[in-house]
Amino acid sequence: MRPEKAAWELKNERNKVNVRWLLMILIAGYLYYLLKTDQGQEIGSTHLFNLTNILGLTAFLATANLIFMIYLSGVASGRLRMRSPLKYISMFVDFVAISLVLLPTGGDRSIFFVVYFIVIISNSLRYGMRLALAGVFIFNLCYVAVLVYQYYPDLVIPNVQGEILKVAVFWIVGLYTGYIARRFQILQGEVEKYQDLVRRLMERREQP
Repeated sequence: MRPEKAAWELKNERNKVNVRWLLMILIAGYLYYLLKTDQGQEIGSTHLFNLTNILGLTAFLATANLIFMIYLSGVASGRLRMRSPLKYISMFVDFVAISLVLLPTGGDRSIFFVVYFIVIISNSLRYGMRLALAGVFIFNLCYVAVLVYQYYPDLVIPNVQGEILKVAVFWIVGLYTGYIARRFQILQGEVEKYQDLVRRLMERREQP
């Protein structure tokens, strides 16, 4: 990976770590509030919505985020190299965490469904079409798992058309933001070529 690209990705991933800490605290607090006020909308029949699972979910996300933070600190200090798979792994962790939050908050009716869009848009705009494609596929796997858990064992979804529309909109948003990012990268590459050409021409003029 080129040094300038590595530095850019390092900045992006550090920003994601900081945002993840904030969201983790807010969501954990909200889940605890739902538990104490008995306002949860747990799906499935296994009754997983309890303090132990809230702490477990928080610990999972905190551990993953801490690992990301330590790794990025190593990259910043020069002890480690920036690796491309990091952005895919961090996005996968985000989607899994959102899916787990959906379980005690209504499943397909959860207000936290919109957080899926925040993750795919932010990653697609940063990294382009390749990550957008990976993101929509990961989303499909995670959200289908949520629906299976919610409607098991009958697997009869009351509003199939609505779910298809939600997934379709997610694909459109993800791919469109990835396309915009790709176009921007192409234009940026063209600008850099012209800048390099101008620099070389100026250097030739200055030569005796």
